[in-house]
Amino acid sequence: MRNPIDPDHLLNDVLGESFPADFQAELLDRTLRQVRRRRRVRRCSQSLLALALVVAIPLLLWRKPLPPAQVAQSPPQAFGVVQSQPLAPSMIVESQAASVRIITTSADPVTVVQTRASKDLFREIDDEQLLALAGGRPAGLVRDESGHVEFLLLDPYDRNGFRGP
Repeated sequence: MRNPIDPDHLLNDVLGESFPADFQAELLDRTLRQVRRRRRVRRCSQSLLALALVVAIPLLLWRKPLPPAQVAQSPPQAFGVVQSQPLAPSMIVESQAASVRIITTSADPVTVVQTRASKDLFREIDDEQLLALAGGRPAGLVRDESGHVEFLLLDPYDRNGFRGP
């Protein structure tokens, strides 16, 4: 079974071999100096901020009193003279009769289109009636698994069309 190793003992062994003997004391001294310096800088910046606030707030609140505004007053007049003149003819806008062309539509009657139910438009036929429409030409019906049915004309000349019976 292994003996547990003391981490301080291991650190002392590592530092003792490769560094001078007073290295630990010097390292601790440098660390403490850095901590003290950071604390001084933080206190100094806080003090400067407080000083800036103490100076800025009274400056913002202190305002010079503005001199009262002087309004020029004219003596009251009992009446006034108004002069007018007619507008120039180029500034007058007029409309003219029959300036807009009117388009009239024809009076033809409107045609009413009505629809009816689709059940009367088509007649469903069965397979024998479909094959009878081929008029004796070689034809066939092919069904796939999904129930889809395809009508095939077996003569290659009939594929472009033919006259019915």
